[in-house]
Amino acid sequence: MSAFKLNRLRKSIFAKFAFSFIIVGLIPLLVVSFFSLNTFGNYMERYSINNFEQMVMNASNNVDDLYKKYNNISKLMYSYGQQGGFGQLAKRIGEGASNDYDEVTSAVDDLLETVIATDVHIRSAAFVYPNGSYRDMNRIGGSIDIRSNFPLPAWRQALMEQPNQLIMIPTHHQDYYLSSGTSVLTFARNLIDVVSSDSLEGKIVGSLYMDITLDAFEDIFNRLTIDPHDGMYVVDQNGWILYSNQDDRIGQSFHASNSEEYQYVTQDLPNAHWRVIGEVNKDELFSKLNGIKGTIAFVILLSTLSLILVAVWFSNNLSNPIRIIIRHMTKVESGDFDAQVQVRTPDEIGMLARGFNKMTDRLKNYIDEVYVAQIKQKQAELTALKSQIRPHYLYNTLEVIRMSAVANDDDEVADMILSLSRQLKYVLDYGEETVSLLDEKENIEQYFKLMELRYGEHRLAMDMRMNGELLGCSIPKLSIQPLVENAIYHGIMPKTSKGTIRLAADLEKDMLVITVDDDGIGMDKDKLEQLRAKLQGTIPQESGNGGIGIKNVHDRITALYGLDYGVHINSTPNIGTSIRLHLPYRERGNGQ
Repeated sequence: MSAFKLNRLRKSIFAKFAFSFIIVGLIPLLVVSFFSLNTFGNYMERYSINNFEQMVMNASNNVDDLYKKYNNISKLMYSYGQQGGFGQLAKRIGEGASNDYDEVTSAVDDLLETVIATDVHIRSAAFVYPNGSYRDMNRIGGSIDIRSNFPLPAWRQALMEQPNQLIMIPTHHQDYYLSSGTSVLTFARNLIDVVSSDSLEGKIVGSLYMDITLDAFEDIFNRLTIDPHDGMYVVDQNGWILYSNQDDRIGQSFHASNSEEYQYVTQDLPNAHWRVIGEVNKDELFSKLNGIKGTIAFVILLSTLSLILVAVWFSNNLSNPIRIIIRHMTKVESGDFDAQVQVRTPDEIGMLARGFNKMTDRLKNYIDEVYVAQIKQKQAELTALKSQIRPHYLYNTLEVIRMSAVANDDDEVADMILSLSRQLKYVLDYGEETVSLLDEKENIEQYFKLMELRYGEHRLAMDMRMNGELLGCSIPKLSIQPLVENAIYHGIMPKTSKGTIRLAADLEKDMLVITVDDDGIGMDKDKLEQLRAKLQGTIPQESGNGGIGIKNVHDRITALYGLDYGVHINSTPNIGTSIRLHLPYRERGNGQ
């Protein structure tokens, strides 16, 4: 784009409108969007962390409730039997007193059955004596493999370190049962002889082991909306992972320390020396936030583009009518007064366009009036000269010729000159545009008399039937004679035999219908359609010598009276042609 066009564009009203809309709408949109996006991002980050902290708190409360439930179940050993008698019996069995074996065994089995029945997640339960012997009960119908070294030394060591506490052994396979390899968690508690005051080892009269299916913890964590990339851990007081949704981390040591990659949320359990730790993957968290930010940024971008498009569209709608008006003003300036502004808006611009159109119409009418008045004046002057010179000269000349013919006894030539003289007088009469049907009839008779003298009575005949009441009707001058002339030259003359022209005038409703029929050669369908098309102006009229023809008659009538009137033609080959002239019924002398 050239510097001139660029400078012109900058100064255009379109550029001013568009720039104003963009300044008013786009800059505030971008500023508000920028601050809103940052505020939303910070809010979403805090919301996500707070939501995760709430999940960790809920999980810790549920795990604590689970711990309390199994802690209470494990304490059934102390309330089972009469006044703590179960503990004394178990101690005696552990010391090798065989005389109470059946009684103690029955009591232990009852205890284990009660423990299993207390909670559906308890898969199996075992009571282990200090000497290593045990009684067990399970839901799987199997038995403990004597080769499995049950319970493991590490488990017994953990109970020794916390003799008065319920401990949880991390997830492991229940391989010590012959018919099971299911992953379970094990809760264990020592049965302490509250009466004896011996050493710590001497007070332990047995240990209760409860294998819990993972469903107990999974029910807790499955209720939480945890991202697969985030971790949730149950950790004991030594930092060992007892349970996690990340299976490969169970049994490992855990140290929570915030880093660039992870953020940790810790919640201690009030009834156990455990902690629930939530691990948030920052990359995943921020990637989600960035995805949301990207979506919002995309919406802002679309809004920005939409605003620009609306600004351009609105500016163009405002400026385009103004450009149209300016373009038409330039046309008027160059002399084209036909220019009309096609702006139809109901606003001030539309009012300006309508005012401009009215102004150009008035200016054009004024110029046309002056121009036409000048032309009419010149035509009137010319017509006056013609009316003074041509008719007088022609009449005198024709009269001299006629008298010469009479003197020479040539009556036929004299009659022809007389008919021609009367016709010329009729044609050259510069009076009114319309005449009576009687005047037109007499002119046709003079014309036909000339044709009879020219071609002989053996070639032509005329049959006139006109209602006497219609002879006073007003019709356009020379509207019938061209039709008769057409019938003679194009209908009858091409045939070898005599032809007849029938002329009639009738009243059909409020319409005067004049019919000119001939029995000449007629026209085929194609030629008839072509002639009709010429009358309607759908094909151009062939150039001629300027004489008055059917097309001229039709155009004059439609111009005077409208499209409901005019010439209608029908023809049949070798039969003849019928021309009907439709005119309004008007009595001459009534101001019409």
